Amino acid sequence: MVVYSRLQDRMERILLAYLIAVTAIKGSQQISLPSDPTYNAGVVEFPPAMQGSPKAKVKDNMERMKSIIESDATQNLDILVFPEYVLNNMDMLTYVPDPNDKIVPCELANYDWFLTELSCAARSRNLYVVLNLVEKVKCNSMQANCNNGVEIYNTNVVLDRQGRVISRYRKTHLYRYEWRSTNVLAEPELATFTTDFGVTFGHFICFDMLFYNPAKVLIDRLNITDIIYPTYWFSELPFLTAVQLQEGWAFANNVNLLAADASYPQGQNTGSGIYAGRLGRLTATIHEEPTLKLLTAKVPKRNARNSYQLPTVVKPLFTPQLETPRFTKMSLLRDYNVDIFATKLLEENFTNTKESVCHNNFCCHFDVERKFIQDSAQHEAYRYRLAAFSGNETTFQRIDNSNQSVCALITCTGSELYTCGHIFPENVVVGNKYYFNRINITGNFAKASRRAIMPSTVNAVMMPLSVDNYEWLEVEGNNTIRIEMVLTSPQQDLLTFGIWANYYNYVQNTHNLDEPVMTAMSGQAYKPHNTTSPTSGVASTFLSGVNFVFLLPIIVALLLKY
Repeated sequence: MVVYSRLQDRMERILLAYLIAVTAIKGSQQISLPSDPTYNAGVVEFPPAMQGSPKAKVKDNMERMKSIIESDATQNLDILVFPEYVLNNMDMLTYVPDPNDKIVPCELANYDWFLTELSCAARSRNLYVVLNLVEKVKCNSMQANCNNGVEIYNTNVVLDRQGRVISRYRKTHLYRYEWRSTNVLAEPELATFTTDFGVTFGHFICFDMLFYNPAKVLIDRLNITDIIYPTYWFSELPFLTAVQLQEGWAFANNVNLLAADASYPQGQNTGSGIYAGRLGRLTATIHEEPTLKLLTAKVPKRNARNSYQLPTVVKPLFTPQLETPRFTKMSLLRDYNVDIFATKLLEENFTNTKESVCHNNFCCHFDVERKFIQDSAQHEAYRYRLAAFSGNETTFQRIDNSNQSVCALITCTGSELYTCGHIFPENVVVGNKYYFNRINITGNFAKASRRAIMPSTVNAVMMPLSVDNYEWLEVEGNNTIRIEMVLTSPQQDLLTFGIWANYYNYVQNTHNLDEPVMTAMSGQAYKPHNTTSPTSGVASTFLSGVNFVFLLPIIVALLLKY
């Protein structure tokens, strides 16, 4: 009995100690458990330092990142994401540990100080942290892409709660002049990591989102349900502004997305958010001025989505207004693909229209109704066009070829097609003389294995409509998917409302680093040569440029001679 009593007393003490420890952890840090239906995430909209020496800019960026990690605002978070290319630069490169080596840079000072400092900060606050940095990798100077003994990569680095490097991803699809200075791997990495709160994340960077590998491969083949996305996005009207694309992509793939963007609006860079697939955005922001902002949300895990109830949001009653807020200081790119779309200009004062617009054999059907608000000679108003397109004669921001299908209502500043994709400047007074009471768009989209079909909407403050403002219906056929998108609440400052599909072009572009491998053919889309081997590539190029009939007599004469 004495032995049993002592054993029972010891077990009770152990249990009490365990309960105290768990309570302390939950009370101080609120770490989510694998059994919890949600986890706590944060993303940072971050303005990179623009003044000073390369070292001074890195120090400024690192100090502000560290202050966010160590702030009270992160004490209940499980994971925190920073944007692309806002930490170091080409003059301040660092090596990055191989995740397989399970190195904590805070404990091993073999890496640049900014990586070491942020590893220590992550460990200090018991927080998963995702950074993006410019990485150097030692290489053989005889290698083709080795520059002064190093290769340079645009790299995501994931630190766990102990500050350990547990995942690394090197960007695959570089943006514009990045191709001149940055390396890519021969095959894209599929970067994932599993957390102690029971979620496995995949991650990629910025322009990767528009390509099949690795972004869609993570979802389609590895069944990843939560994506981390550092970006330095260049917003473009009418379909590719930052939050517009992020929310649409998360919706199309029905995944959770943690997107952190740089904040440099005069360079088209701003727009961050946290999204829960078809439940829509949990939080998002976009700005006209450089802004440092931490966004946080309780993110429902995929297996808890069906029972999860989003926090109740009271929507204000719709009130028609002639003037509403609009962005004018944020720089925007224009999508020149629009110039080859099939479009129909609507009358300046139209109130309802039912139209079908076809691009070749691809047709979009529109049913649109507007209500009059107020006329004003002092106010300019946007014109609207109905647009349809399906084909591969397009590009993503004049960088890589694309294969798109689009049904959309878009705005223009005038009656000519080239005015579409622009906004009125700050010195023009813009008025909403009508508001949209009904928009119904339908189209039959190809049922291809490589596809992402998404809602694409944006208003005058560069935010998409929340998912409770429209209905999205899909009916699958043998070879097509019939998509119907219906506006369900009045809107008065729409710039875009439509269906945007990405079919992931197979073309490999050379980005002006090598002789172009494309041949322009009159009346046909660009087609790549067969370049499966060096000799076949040479032969293909040679024969495509020389008339074989002209060569035949010469070949016969040579054969007779020898």
